[in-house]
Amino acid sequence: MTKRRIAITAVLAAVAIALTGCSKADEAAEGFVGVILPDAASSNRWETADRGFLQAAFDAAGVKVDIQNANGDKAAFATIADQMLTAGAKVLILVNLDSDSAKAVQDKAAAQGVKTIDYDRLTLNGSASFYVSFDNQAVGVIQGEGIKACLDAAGKTNARIVYLNGSPTDNNATLFKAGYDSVLRPLIDSKNYTLVDDTAVPDWDNAKGGVIFEQQLSKAGGKLDAVVSANEGLGLAAVAVLKKNKLNGKV
Repeated sequence: MTKRRIAITAVLAAVAIALTGCSKADEAAEGFVGVILPDAASSNRWETADRGFLQAAFDAAGVKVDIQNANGDKAAFATIADQMLTAGAKVLILVNLDSDSAKAVQDKAAAQGVKTIDYDRLTLNGSASFYVSFDNQAVGVIQGEGIKACLDAAGKTNARIVYLNGSPTDNNATLFKAGYDSVLRPLIDSKNYTLVDDTAVPDWDNAKGGVIFEQQLSKAGGKLDAVVSANEGLGLAAVAVLKKNKLNGKV
């Protein structure tokens, strides 16, 4: 939670800088900041944590904010952005569903003189004025180190593992994987670990993640020692499959 609060503080700083670009001081006062969250299904954090922290931070700063959720729908994402621009938003903070749809919003906002901020997820080839996130590759390194520590503690020297990666359209998933793979790849290449399967889950969809992990488990013949999941939602989906197969606590 502390890291998330730091990220929110960074967002406020970025908004303050972006608003200095308004042609008139009273224009900023009359406008508002629009925030578009991506969904509530891939991770409950967007509604249970980020929404509340953002609202509280903007309230404390005396800045009017409109926070909406696209619920995983790219068309809804674009519609919400259009409505915010029409209503007079001076800054848009976006957590993208993918880079292409977010770039379209950023280009439209830029054409109207509205600044955009990428929050948590980078819009590749986008035009955001700021990008506020964690060091996502470092997060992946910690994930990899955690897996290795657990396998070491269990005395597993020939571990069979799978990668349950995040969405291929989210740059964060790429960075997470780069991080944990940097820890685990040397062990895979040296044959200390066997990477049974390496699959990305479209759109961070937990239901699809469960199906994919079930396929991975089948491919492994039910013999796995660890699952490297890119986030908590995919991890819980894997746990549900393990419970169904009476393997929870064994993998």
